[in-house]
Amino acid sequence: MKTTILSSYVQQIRTEKHLTDEVPDFDPNNGNEKAKYLFVLEAPGPRAVKSGYVTFDNPDLTAINFKSQLKAADVDRSEIAVWNIVPWYVGNEDKSRIRAVKGAEVRQGIVYLLRLLPLLRNLRCIVLVGSAARRAHVALSTATNCHILSCHHPSPRAMNILTSAVDENVAVFKHMQRVAA
Repeated sequence: MKTTILSSYVQQIRTEKHLTDEVPDFDPNNGNEKAKYLFVLEAPGPRAVKSGYVTFDNPDLTAINFKSQLKAADVDRSEIAVWNIVPWYVGNEDKSRIRAVKGAEVRQGIVYLLRLLPLLRNLRCIVLVGSAARRAHVALSTATNCHILSCHHPSPRAMNILTSAVDENVAVFKHMQRVAA
């Protein structure tokens, strides 16, 4: 795989945090450096660590839900980048189960998110996906001129709690495309 600005950025995080595969790379099938839309989720799960990529092609229910919602909103993957507010794995030692992120981890992750923004030169809109990612809203509000939206996390748990969540996410993704046109 060729080295990109974003894969170099991921390697910087790995080096600074003394980690390796715990920080998965950006999905090479997405727009990434050319992205108009950045989706910020919570933290990479076990499947992202295993595949090496933050991608909605991973075989887990959150990724499947997210992919389905993007498709329903007719979002082209060539226009997106997908990242996490905490870009490293937070879970058990054998990397089989993620846990909720802690406040200190989110604060560290916001620093890395702000460092990511200048690498995405075509960025027009940031979608904060779930409550952990929404904690970056204030920091982003003074760091970018991009539109900042939020939506529900696509995890099965979140989707099952609120029956309108899927429709609301699709509506946000369609709105994202209108405001960033």
